[in-house]
Amino acid sequence: MFKKMLAVILAGIMAIPFIGVSVSASDEKTARNADKNYIITNPYEDVDWDTWGAYKAQLHCHTNASDGYLPIHEFVQMHYDLNYDIVALTDHGTINKGWNVEPDTVPLLRLIKKERTHMAEIIPLSEEEYASYLNGTAPSETRTHENGMLDVPKGIELNMATPIADCHLTGYFSDYGQGLAGVFGDYETPTEGVKKNGGISMLSHVGEYVYTDKDSADHVGQLVDDYYAEKFAKLFIDNQGSSVGMGINSATDAHTRCDRILYDQILQKTIPNGVVPWSFTFSDSHNVRSLNDAYTMHLMPELTMDNFRTSMEKGQFFSISHYSNGVELNGMAEMPGYNDDCDSVDYNSDTTPMVTRLTVNQDNDTISVEGTNFNMITWVSNGNVILRETDITDGKATLDLHSELLDEPYLYVRFYLTGDNGICYSQPFVLNIEGEEFAPVKVNKVYDVPWFLRKLVTVLDVVFFRYNPIVWVFKYFALGYDALERISDPF
Repeated sequence: MFKKMLAVILAGIMAIPFIGVSVSASDEKTARNADKNYIITNPYEDVDWDTWGAYKAQLHCHTNASDGYLPIHEFVQMHYDLNYDIVALTDHGTINKGWNVEPDTVPLLRLIKKERTHMAEIIPLSEEEYASYLNGTAPSETRTHENGMLDVPKGIELNMATPIADCHLTGYFSDYGQGLAGVFGDYETPTEGVKKNGGISMLSHVGEYVYTDKDSADHVGQLVDDYYAEKFAKLFIDNQGSSVGMGINSATDAHTRCDRILYDQILQKTIPNGVVPWSFTFSDSHNVRSLNDAYTMHLMPELTMDNFRTSMEKGQFFSISHYSNGVELNGMAEMPGYNDDCDSVDYNSDTTPMVTRLTVNQDNDTISVEGTNFNMITWVSNGNVILRETDITDGKATLDLHSELLDEPYLYVRFYLTGDNGICYSQPFVLNIEGEEFAPVKVNKVYDVPWFLRKLVTVLDVVFFRYNPIVWVFKYFALGYDALERISDPF
């Protein structure tokens, strides 16, 4: 008995130095963090939370003009019924000329996807119908928004038919891309093409390009190969102001479960270079069931096209999804009312988390969030969770950058809200520290296989195809590409 007591006493004495070290390390971290004066760049700084509205937008979706099930007139009505305020139609290789105009299609693509399109009539809206959707007078049994919808001009999904893997991005406000098939892994050429034509672009579900086994859950929580972070970071830096961001959660998130990780890796390369790409969510819908899977909520003083474009460029929006197959919730249930038969949607069951007010206190270095329909908030910095608060019942949460965090924030913080019916992602808040500068990060141009293929295809096109009348005829009737009008463009 005496020996046991002596052993316990000796063990306690031996543990004292380690306890002291642990406490000292914690105190040292707290003191070190307390000495910092953070300068927080708030992407929502210009938002007037008392007067601005939050407008629901779908930025990536399809009709039977490319590979969707729905003709344009049904497509518009269903988004109207789901209380969308902004819709950008982005058919593959097919520029949206307006919901009231039949687009120039890519017949070969429609034929390949015949099980979806049935090569059926596209059916745009009449002028009268079009006006009613724009001004909000179109009939609907479920719409509660009194305003009409914005028809985002010249939306298109680029790189429409890349072999090996999908390498898609979406363009807006630009005449570039009609009928262009694309080259595997070549995001750079279409991004530059949209920029040259005065538009903006967004990378789509890049997980479909990064992983050949894109549906595998084995990648969850794992860093993405730095090659991809370098490639896309360089793209954002070279096309600042036009390439505005990337998707981090699309559709049911099966293909994008690692895109949030890649996004954080990219931010660590772009932010020190003064560039912040924004994070987007979208449904990529091809059928009725998926119309409301994910979308963005844009903060604007009023619903106009200029305000919408500004919100995309400045990051004045939140990204919403009903699914998460990544690390956030280890799986999330479907939106109530959905079913696999695509026959019905409960239009009134949308109670996803959303931010209603955001306050940055530069003196106290705090970021306060108010919102609805969430019970947990998670703060992320440089790909690491630095704080997670659970069991939130009052719809309020605050991050104190001087508090005891799991890891010290650096470069930026971003948060996401989670609730019973979805997830809401914020944009990054860049963190400068007074008296310090970010360590420079060199981002090199990536000379990869796609770069080589782009050069090879360009040469082959010039030598064999660009001035070949037979190829002109094929491009025109199979791809909807008028080679005579754009003879100087790459294939």
